Amino acid sequence: MNFTALVLAGSRPGGDALARATGVSHKALAPVAGVPMLARVLTTLRAVRAVQRIAVCGIDRQVLSAQAQLRPFVDAGRLTLVTSRDTPSASVLSAIEQLQPCIPLLVVTADHPLLTTALIDDFCVRSAASDAEVTVGLVAADLVRRAFPTVRRTALPFRDGAYCGCNLYALLTPNAQRAPAAWMQVERHRKHPWRMVGALGVGVTLRFLLRRLTLDAIVRLASDRMGVRLRPIFLSQPEAGFDVDTSAHLAAAEAFLRARSEDEPQMNTDEYR
Repeated sequence: MNFTALVLAGSRPGGDALARATGVSHKALAPVAGVPMLARVLTTLRAVRAVQRIAVCGIDRQVLSAQAQLRPFVDAGRLTLVTSRDTPSASVLSAIEQLQPCIPLLVVTADHPLLTTALIDDFCVRSAASDAEVTVGLVAADLVRRAFPTVRRTALPFRDGAYCGCNLYALLTPNAQRAPAAWMQVERHRKHPWRMVGALGVGVTLRFLLRRLTLDAIVRLASDRMGVRLRPIFLSQPEAGFDVDTSAHLAAAEAFLRARSEDEPQMNTDEYR
């Protein structure tokens, strides 16, 4: 499949604490080891074999062009810019309308600077090979905790293990648009998993709180509720489950990049100029 990649880079109403702490207008522009998070994500996506087109939602051309490390993407015509809405799910639905045709659609977030090309390629290939209409990236919470011991991450606890979301989604068929439409009803509770599960009923919530609900069961229930075939894609890289929301997250991400540079060539920031 040839994916359109949609990068969600909008700001929260009233601004974002990390943007204020780092002196930028949008959280997506916060520098991680000297490079704006959005620039890192775009550079990674540009090298993904399965991605044929990249769109950014939530930042206008003038803001991007004012950033030396993002201006080349704009000047080269490598980006399609789309307007955002009040919530991530509403933004995805709006972007689908603006980008037609755009299925299959890969959805990522701009605050995910540790993603690698190999990781996203793996997610895209396995999503395309599945029988799913929608896929969602998950990684074992224990892996994330061991890799980032100084910060707390939201985890989904099930009878068969706990998982962190990866902010990686693939919409593979036209019917997949049902998923973000349904997600709009619960996304305000994304930091409180039990409240999200509550949309599936009181009995399901109790089973979830008592750790009697398996991941497979919740996937089936969510698929039935949304009317789509939902499948998880399990990833083994802990950085897949780590996005940057706070100054503490930022420090942890930079420490992770320093450690990773011991095994890989360090990213050359000159390529963004």
